[in-house]
Amino acid sequence: MAPTTDSLQFRSSVALFATGIAVVTMDDGNGGVHGATINSFTSISLDPPTVMISLKLGAAHRLISENGWFGVSVLSESQRNHSSYFSGRRESDWAPEFVKGERVPTLSGSLARFECKVSETVEVHDHTLFLARVTRCESEVGSPLMFYASNYHQPVLGDH
Repeated sequence: MAPTTDSLQFRSSVALFATGIAVVTMDDGNGGVHGATINSFTSISLDPPTVMISLKLGAAHRLISENGWFGVSVLSESQRNHSSYFSGRRESDWAPEFVKGERVPTLSGSLARFECKVSETVEVHDHTLFLARVTRCESEVGSPLMFYASNYHQPVLGDH
C-alpha cells in the first residue's frame, strides 16, 4: 500500500526547499500598479528566454490573464518590507518605488527585474502556471531575500 501524504506534512516538507522571494507586478488598469509576493518563479529556458510563475485565482491572476504581461522583481535582503507589502501586511503609509518599464513596472532596488509576455498558461489544480517570454531584464549586485522553513532566512556565507 502506498503511503499517503496529508496537506500539513506536505507543507512542512516542501517548506524545507529554500526559495528566493519575488514580487510579480502588473498595471492595474486604472493607471496604478498591482503586485503580489511569490516564491514560485522559475527560469524555464534560455533560448528563448522563458520564465514561469504560479498563481491562485485573485486580482493578479485576473490582471495578467486580461493583459498578457507581468513584471517580476527578485527581492534583495533589504526588501523584506516589499515582501510584506505585496502579501497584504502593510505597515504605516510606506509605499514602494517602481521602475517604469516598456510594458510593466517593476520594483526599484531589486536584484533582478524582468518584463514578461505570457506565451502559455497551464491549469494545475488550484493554480495557473503562466509561462512567459522575457522581453527585457536587468540586474544589480546584492544578496537575496530568502524563505526557508516558512520564515525569512539569511544564508550564512562561508569563505571560498
